[in-house]
Amino acid sequence: MTTNTIYQFYRLLEKDTISFSYRGSFSNNVLTMATQLFKDNVEERHEKLRNKLSFLMIESFQNISRYADSEEEISLDDNSEFFMTRNIGDTFYVISANLIDNDKIPMVREKLEQVNTLDKSELNKLYREVLTNKQINEKGGAGLGFIEMVRKTKGKLPFDFVTVDNKQSMFFMQIELRNPKIDDGLPSISLSDAKQIQALVAQENILMMHKGDYSEDAVGPMLKMVEENMQNVSLKIHKKIFHFLVEILQNISKHSYALNGKHEGIFQIGYDHKNFRIGTGNFILNSKIENLKNLLNMVNSKTVDELNALYRKYLREGKITNSGSAGLGLIDLARETLDKINYEFIKINNTYSFFSLTVKF
Repeated sequence: MTTNTIYQFYRLLEKDTISFSYRGSFSNNVLTMATQLFKDNVEERHEKLRNKLSFLMIESFQNISRYADSEEEISLDDNSEFFMTRNIGDTFYVISANLIDNDKIPMVREKLEQVNTLDKSELNKLYREVLTNKQINEKGGAGLGFIEMVRKTKGKLPFDFVTVDNKQSMFFMQIELRNPKIDDGLPSISLSDAKQIQALVAQENILMMHKGDYSEDAVGPMLKMVEENMQNVSLKIHKKIFHFLVEILQNISKHSYALNGKHEGIFQIGYDHKNFRIGTGNFILNSKIENLKNLLNMVNSKTVDELNALYRKYLREGKITNSGSAGLGLIDLARETLDKINYEFIKINNTYSFFSLTVKF
């Protein structure tokens, strides 16, 4: 994870009102976090889609869990399970990718091709037949899930299998949920977009990524949700990591440049060689860059002892104002990070730039 790749991800997700991705060991806590995050951010005009969206996220997540490894320790590679939800315009997408044994592919392909060709009455008939025959084992359960996904979305399920080796492949699937009463005119995103994001997430060793509105009202519920759920997930992000995640996201809320009334930003949590890295990106007024750059260079030049003394001075002198709190937060980050605070400013126009930052713990 680098400052430049944070901007690269932001550009990939630029049209997303909100997006959330997760990669690694799966649990019900992760599912709870993802569904709650989207339920809390569904706009009023999409209120009637809320329950359908939650259902589809659960079905997609459970489909991954049928094949996911149950190991408790972090063990990530390019083919680790991947889950993502996106909201673009008036359409929601649920994307999954997981390893599947090659000998199971014909059965899964057959079921997906079947449900993709049936109309509403035929789907309802097949659904009743599956329930009546009690085919709710691993094989039949997967088929029932696919049927339900198509019934809820009234659309097809794009899917693909990408060979990993002679034993396994990556199984990609995308669900699309549109508001039937609203036509924003935007074309559907393709499964190839999902593959590109999954490949970049794996390449950068990213565990979790969120892009959305970091206004003060939006940050609070999200942080509470992360705090309640992440502690039980196999990621084992300890209190220090959460503390600095709070600090960074609140600073985005307070000091970022708002576009169309929203403090848009992106954050990522990565894991590599037993270390965690937090990365964030947001817009900032060009007029604020010089002061922020000077502050970052100052804290990066200090030793740990000097930073501790400076931190105590800030607290003693009460420099916790709207501007001073940013300085205090950066000093606090610099005291704990395993290397210097990495940062970059990318000019967007004459008014604002994109500011990205990474810290390592």
